[in-house]
Amino acid sequence: MAQVNWWLIGVAFVLGLLLTLALTIRRVKREVPVSSSAGAAAQSESQTATVPAGAAAAAAPAKSPAEAETDSPYGTGSARARPDGSGPQGWPVKGNEESMLYHTPDSPHYKQTIAEVWFKDAESAEEGGFTAWYRGRTET
Repeated sequence: MAQVNWWLIGVAFVLGLLLTLALTIRRVKREVPVSSSAGAAAQSESQTATVPAGAAAAAAPAKSPAEAETDSPYGTGSARARPDGSGPQGWPVKGNEESMLYHTPDSPHYKQTIAEVWFKDAESAEEGGFTAWYRGRTET
């Protein structure tokens, strides 16, 4: 074995590198929505971190009509998600603006869905133009 086939060593190295990369790269399972203004989100997070939850609601300034309109982007019964992704208490329906699908708590994808919009109920979501998750899926 005095003569080494260098091209075989090169092929083995490249295949080993590809296999290593294939096994270390993982698929993203959750997408995090990007807020319209990252600075405002960071500012509101810092405010909520230093102010107790009850005091933050009491200290919040009155909202202008334009701000109130963005709080209900899809009509009554809808609300924008907070920077942490949570919604109003008692509003269980999650909405995804990109797909225009909504997920109720009985959806198998409910826990992994990060809401961009929250709805009071399924009827409010449908009035806002969203479709139920099971009617939006495609059969393959």
